[in-house]
Amino acid sequence: MARPRRERFDSAFRSRSHREQRQFLADLWAARGWETRIDGQTIVATRGGETKRIALATESFLGTRSPPAETNVIVALGEIDSPTATVYSVGDIFEMARYGLPEAQSDRLFSAHFGSLLSTPVTERPRRRWLGPLLVLVALLLVVAAAVVTGMIPLSGVQLATQDASPAATESSTSTPTATPVPRAIAPGLTTAGVENATALATAHREALGNHSYQWTIGYRESIAGNQTGSAVETVAVEAPHRYRSSVQRSGTLRAFPRPTASEDAFADGTFRYARRPSEPDGVAVRVIDPETVAGPGRQAIRAESYIDWYLSTENSRVVNSSVENGTQLYEIVGSGNEFPRSVRYTVSAIIEDSGFVRSMEVSYETRDGVTVTVWFEYRAIDETTVEPPSWAVNAR
Repeated sequence: MARPRRERFDSAFRSRSHREQRQFLADLWAARGWETRIDGQTIVATRGGETKRIALATESFLGTRSPPAETNVIVALGEIDSPTATVYSVGDIFEMARYGLPEAQSDRLFSAHFGSLLSTPVTERPRRRWLGPLLVLVALLLVVAAAVVTGMIPLSGVQLATQDASPAATESSTSTPTATPVPRAIAPGLTTAGVENATALATAHREALGNHSYQWTIGYRESIAGNQTGSAVETVAVEAPHRYRSSVQRSGTLRAFPRPTASEDAFADGTFRYARRPSEPDGVAVRVIDPETVAGPGRQAIRAESYIDWYLSTENSRVVNSSVENGTQLYEIVGSGNEFPRSVRYTVSAIIEDSGFVRSMEVSYETRDGVTVTVWFEYRAIDETTVEPPSWAVNAR
């Protein structure tokens, strides 16, 4: 099953009836180790001594009335906030189902509920251009062979032509050496031969973000012998360089370092940064943002710059595909073999715009103690993102 994209899941999920949507949520929580049942308009999930009542925030009470009593988890089909319940968007549910479960289990869940709606590939590789000429050549050879057999072309003539052509071809190949193409720049730090300067590419990425708003998703997954042992997915919504909201969902046990996902939920309003920390007296730590500090905590673009410089500093890389989307030139690159600390079998792939903006990236490597790590990130909703403070930060403010 091809990896479903967030947009296709969003469309497929919303097209289902509320009953089917609730059944999917019940099966998702069951796959994550909870015992679930559907009780009227809510899903009841129990594990050990803990119970969650999960409500689907449909149009019937979005902004008009409260969710069912005792609800502590809300899956919202629109914009909603709750001071008493944890709110998940449809995008959050996608992250939990796609990256919060072992891949085989995730595939079965999507297949059971959406069938072929999510199994079609995201993109189709262009067909090999040499296939047509190859078929023509084969047909021509068959015609010549038939003519030789029927006597229309003397066999000796064919042999003579082949013998006469051989010396000329040999002479040509020895007298004219094949020129090696000179790599040309196609983006900052990127040439037709691959990544030439990861630092220059990372800087261009930060500058391309500029003052744009965007949503940035960073995923981290660990597995041993093919079995997922832990994962973390962070969603960052950025309205301005010092105004953003970050939330992290974790599951299982994480062992390896470094990890690109944040260790705490955070909200920045342009002046202050609020971090959700249970160890603090009020559960929240507040820090003044210094706009003059280039690498301060209020700048997500600086953080992305460091990841790109780190992960794309590969020994071997090459451009494997190029395309144009809405007038923007895109390049797909793959790399391997860099000296990532304490790791083996390192691979990386990325989609890069000609401006140097890295749309998405995926990294895989194995630690020395046998843990396979996968890191990925992607950007979406460019210039279409706004940020509202979460309920826990509102109380602190």
